[in-house]
Amino acid sequence: MKKLLATTALVGSVALSSVSFAQTSITGSLDLTYRSTTGGAGQGDTFLGRETQVNFANKGKLSNGMDYVAGFSLEFDGGQTRVGASPTSVDNETVYFGIINGGTTIAVGLEYIQNSKNDLIGSVGDVIDEVATVHAGGTELITNNFGAAQVKESMGFGIAQNFGNGLTASAVYVPNYNNVGGQNNGAALTNTTGTNGAYEVGIRGANIAGSGINLNLWKNEVEKETGQAESLGGTAYTIGYAKAPFSFDVGKMKSTAVTGVDTDTKLAQISYSLNKDITASLVRTESDRASLAKEEQINSLMVGYSLGPVALLVTASRIEGAAGSATAADIDQLGISLNTRF
Repeated sequence: MKKLLATTALVGSVALSSVSFAQTSITGSLDLTYRSTTGGAGQGDTFLGRETQVNFANKGKLSNGMDYVAGFSLEFDGGQTRVGASPTSVDNETVYFGIINGGTTIAVGLEYIQNSKNDLIGSVGDVIDEVATVHAGGTELITNNFGAAQVKESMGFGIAQNFGNGLTASAVYVPNYNNVGGQNNGAALTNTTGTNGAYEVGIRGANIAGSGINLNLWKNEVEKETGQAESLGGTAYTIGYAKAPFSFDVGKMKSTAVTGVDTDTKLAQISYSLNKDITASLVRTESDRASLAKEEQINSLMVGYSLGPVALLVTASRIEGAAGSATAADIDQLGISLNTRF
């Protein structure tokens, strides 16, 4: 019996290794960016940035006929200096194991099931990543506007249903918000700030039934703790239409802090493709918080140029009333990015 078990285990191990090797893929991305800002509390800054990522993925069939997927990513963030660099930025990225049956995917991990951080509007650049988070002198209201956005970067359980007409619904539950999986078999966490359970549910539509209509509906929330006025959470919805060479989107986001203070954002974009390689977008956001003196406004012109395997993105933006300040100087920003995927 021992010999039979050993033989079976050996054969199983060899077969599993062969299948895994045959169905494993390696992809990646490389982004190099130049930023120049003037105004704001820092009165200007110029810098070069980088972000690189390598993705390992495996897929195949289970013995019961269902499909499985598994994978992880390594991300290498950059900046001007090493000061303050996160030691966990390399492995604090996508990791997942999923079972697929038709249009249904059930997964455990992080950043695999669709999430609200994916671009909510169809501009050629993400106004939050490309404009709002990279300047001297403060954080914009829009930066952390959408409630419990870190659900996507917390270890949890998710399910997604693809309805086959451009609509996908999903739900993700994380037992400990902001826990990225700190130990081999899980860390022992106490029920303190940042470690309560959280969830996110959403519906994303892309060219629904060939109509050109796109939409996003999202809600997320972190379990309220004793003494907090409100749960951290948010809602977001956008709707748009794309028919070459035009596209446009409008939407709203609302975020509620644990202090009970709401931040409301309206956002819109319109894009036009001059040809198959060049697309330009005009983006506007307006963010308001009752306790602050001024509405924050961002206006951005974005131009994307495809060179086949490499893309060039140029953004020219102005931020008024940054962080809701009535006295801060306007911020003007120029960004140039080279991006490739492999």
